[in-house]
Amino acid sequence: MTQPNSSDSAPLGAPHSAEYPIRPVLAVVGAGSLVWGRSIVVDLMNNPDLEGAEIRLIDVLPERMEMVREWVEFARIALGGSHVITAHTNLREGLRGATGCLTAISVGGDRLWRYDAMYPQLDGIFQPVGDTTGPGGAMRALRHAPALLHIARTLAEVGAPDAVLLQVTNPLNPLTACLDTQPGIRVVGFCHGYEDTEHIIAETLGLVPEGMSKAVWKNHCVPVNVEVAGNNHFVFVDKLTIGDRHYDQSTLHELTPAIFDCPFREAIWSRFGVLVGNNPRHPIEFLPDFLTKKWGYGRAWGVSLVANEIDPEKGERHDERQPRMEADLRAARADPSVVRSWPLEHSHEPIAEILAALHTGNRFDAHLNVRNEGAIRGVEDDAHVELFCRIENGVVHRPQVVFPDGITAEISRIARSHLLLARCCMAFDEELLMEALSLDALIPSDKGLARRLMREMIEFQKDYIFPAGVAGES
Repeated sequence: MTQPNSSDSAPLGAPHSAEYPIRPVLAVVGAGSLVWGRSIVVDLMNNPDLEGAEIRLIDVLPERMEMVREWVEFARIALGGSHVITAHTNLREGLRGATGCLTAISVGGDRLWRYDAMYPQLDGIFQPVGDTTGPGGAMRALRHAPALLHIARTLAEVGAPDAVLLQVTNPLNPLTACLDTQPGIRVVGFCHGYEDTEHIIAETLGLVPEGMSKAVWKNHCVPVNVEVAGNNHFVFVDKLTIGDRHYDQSTLHELTPAIFDCPFREAIWSRFGVLVGNNPRHPIEFLPDFLTKKWGYGRAWGVSLVANEIDPEKGERHDERQPRMEADLRAARADPSVVRSWPLEHSHEPIAEILAALHTGNRFDAHLNVRNEGAIRGVEDDAHVELFCRIENGVVHRPQVVFPDGITAEISRIARSHLLLARCCMAFDEELLMEALSLDALIPSDKGLARRLMREMIEFQKDYIFPAGVAGES
C-alpha cells in the first residue's frame, strides 16, 4: 500500500520508548473465542517482529480459554516458535506489564445482538446489522463501554508505560473514542472493512475465480488495494489501485458502471459522486430514506432485513465450533503430527502487524480508527474516523482527505453523533443520548417514540449497562 498523502499528518501517542521490555507482552482479552482467539494468536506467532513474545490469553470463561490455550500451544510447537503462552481469568494479573492489549470481547453475545437489531422493528425501525449505528449501535456501545473502560483503566494502571490498546469491538467509532480519553495508554481501533471493499471490487470486476475463498483470493489474483476514509462501516474510496493502474476520486468514474455490485452502491455514486465501501448492509444504515417501507426496508437495495450471523432462520452460528475444536485436541493429543493440517498460516487480518509496528517502531501502513485531528476536512477534530494511516517510530500519521461537500456533511453528522454517544458511554446521561440519536438517520422524528424505545431497550439490558461490578477481577 502507498504512503498516506500528507507529510503534515498529526501523530498519535509517543514514539517507541526504551521503557518497554525487550520482549513484547501481548494480552488478548476475550481469547475464549473459539475462532477469533486462536486465529489472532497464530497471527502473532507468525510475525517475526514478535518472536519470543509472551502472549497472555484472558477470558472470563476458563473452560473455553483452556481449550484455546491448549490448541495454541500445539500450534506454537508446530510453528517452532519460542513464544510463552499463558492463560488468565484475572484481568489485572493478565495485564500486568503488558506492552500491548487487544480487546475482542462480546458482551451479551449473539443473543443481545439479535435483540438490538430486531426489537426496534416493532416500531418500524429496520437495521440490516444493528451493531454500529441506530438504536442497536447505541445499545451495543452502552453495553460494552463498562467492560472496555475497565480493561483500559486496568491496562493504564498495571501495564507497561505507554502500552497500546488495539480496540476491535463494535461500534468502533464511539467505543474507541471513549477509550481514547484514558491517560497513560495509546488507543487505536481496527476494522477489516477496507479489505471487504477490495474483495467486492475484485469480484465485481471479475478478477476472482468463481468459488475461490475470500481468505486466499489475494494470493492468487490481480492485486486490488484501496485507501478509504470516513466513519467506521461508512467509508468511501479515496484511492484505488488495480494491478498497475492507479485511480483517485477524480478518475474512479472510468470504472463505472462495471464496479457497481448492487443498486445501493450505484445510488450513492449517483447522489454523492463517491464510491462507498463495505458490504452494503453496513453503510445503508447511516443514511435516511433507504431502509423504508417504500424500498422493502432495504431489500430493494440488495440487503437483508437482519444480519446472517443472527438470523433466527439460520440457527446458531457457534453450535459446531466447540465440538470441532474438541475433536482437534483429541486427535493432537494422540498424534501431534496432525497439527500440521491445522490452519497455521497467517490470516488476512493485519492485527499482529499493527501491534508489532507500534511496539518496534518499524513502519507499517494500515487502516485505523483514530481521532480525526483535521485529517478529513470538514469533520471535527475530536471525532474518531477511519483512515489509511502510516505507523512509523511508534507514531500514527494521518493523511489529508477531501470528499465532496454532500458526503462530507453526512460523515460529519455521524461523527458528531458518535462523539456524543462516546461521552454518554463514559457517564450515562439520557439527554446526551437523545442528542446523539437526534443526529442518527434511523431514529424516527417522533422524539417521544425514540425516548420510549431507548428506555425500553436500556431497561432490558440495564445489568450490563450499569453493572454492579466487572467480571474478571477476584
